[in-house]
Amino acid sequence: MGDEKKRALHLATVDADVNLDEMFGEDREKREKALVRKVDTRMMPLMMLIYILNYLDRNNIATARLGSLEEDLGLVGTQYNTIISIFFVGYILTQVPTNMILNKVRPSIFLPCIMCMWAGVSAATGAVKNYPGMVVLRFVLGFVEAPFFPGALYLFSSWYTKRELAKRISILYAAGQMSGAFGGLLGSAIMKGMDGKAGLPAWRWLFIIEGVACFPVALVAIWILPDYPATTKWLTDEERKLAVLRIAEEANQEDDRSEVSSLQGLRMAFTDPALYMIWFMQLGLNTASSFINFFPTIVATLGYGQTTTLLLSAPPYVFAAMLGIANSWHSDKTSERYWHVVWPQVFCCIGFIMSIATMNLAARYTATFMMMSVYGSFGCILSWISTTLPRPPPKRAVAYAVVNAGSNLASIYASYFYPKTQGPRYWQANVANVAFSGACILFATVLRFYLSWRNKQLDKAVEEDIRDGFTGHEEDSKAALFGAKWQCDPAYRFTL
Repeated sequence: MGDEKKRALHLATVDADVNLDEMFGEDREKREKALVRKVDTRMMPLMMLIYILNYLDRNNIATARLGSLEEDLGLVGTQYNTIISIFFVGYILTQVPTNMILNKVRPSIFLPCIMCMWAGVSAATGAVKNYPGMVVLRFVLGFVEAPFFPGALYLFSSWYTKRELAKRISILYAAGQMSGAFGGLLGSAIMKGMDGKAGLPAWRWLFIIEGVACFPVALVAIWILPDYPATTKWLTDEERKLAVLRIAEEANQEDDRSEVSSLQGLRMAFTDPALYMIWFMQLGLNTASSFINFFPTIVATLGYGQTTTLLLSAPPYVFAAMLGIANSWHSDKTSERYWHVVWPQVFCCIGFIMSIATMNLAARYTATFMMMSVYGSFGCILSWISTTLPRPPPKRAVAYAVVNAGSNLASIYASYFYPKTQGPRYWQANVANVAFSGACILFATVLRFYLSWRNKQLDKAVEEDIRDGFTGHEEDSKAALFGAKWQCDPAYRFTL
């Protein structure tokens, strides 16, 4: 029996109203496109702007260091490195509990409030007087910045289907990459133009200006951002119903946030083996991509001056953003994740090896582009979470937070990968990057086989239920028992 016929036997477990083809007929595709376009228009540009500001407020300390920050605060030894590292302690600690909270509250209120908090902390950094004060503020900044990105991923997964999600995650992530590429230009302008204004050094103005800039954006976000499909007020009743049912249709059940508690969702996530496979896959990728923190240093090994080095650093960032969006778009179009995760990792490994093997200028600059292909996998992995741990919503919320927070552990140990003494080939770092990128491929392969096994188990259970006379409604049918074990409808099949 064909897969579609097998799955149809279990569609009755979903409310009959979920049949959108019957509800909207030939107009379904047109109405769905109009809905997605409306949501995109309200959400995507604003979320990209917020993420750019999030990224700027996180990384402006590197620009501030070019001024008199260390001298004014009396920093010595490794104190600056500690200031950098402490941010990620707060960043990692917050993500799981805040995503559990987000599942129960309005995103259009929660996310702007979080934004106001990090804006206040960032602006207050302009008044810090000493090393302990900076350590405290950087920890708090990580604490209040952390909820945004996993919260954005969870909000996206509540609105977009698996054919829409990866490319939008990649577009959001690309906004952060472009911020990393060109945010220094804004910082340079502030550092040059504001030094000595009102008796303050330029680095203090940097924190104040980039922090205060978040407040008006947060106020606009309250009125523009959507909540969840069933509760967004600026949709019509018909649009809300379509938004809810098209997501429910894909998972064969409604995205009901009252179904289980946040603690139950936490337990479900941590007892699902698939969570750990995605977590370690993303951890491998994050570690391999840690070279980005030293990218100007890597480009400087080409032997050019500071200005030329900075100019040469920009094109690989643009390439990474374009590649990530294109790869995710094709992944969505084909509903395939595994190969779209793997091939960018293979290409970046070639780039790391080239960086070790040759000092030829053209080859080394080409290698920087190939190294940047590591970012081609980001959107595909993060969207794979939504189709691997789709229901219930609290479980999905925890999964996004765990993967994002857990993979950022790489930011703590990978900051020691590029000591100047190992330049210009940095072979130890590049060998480590190849190993971690290989680990990403390994865990992606394990996950693919594991999800394929789940699908086969569900298919086999459906066939046995049919032989035993089950219609798909019975709770004690074999397919229903598998579905309950993996928190999915018996008709659901995992994306490979």
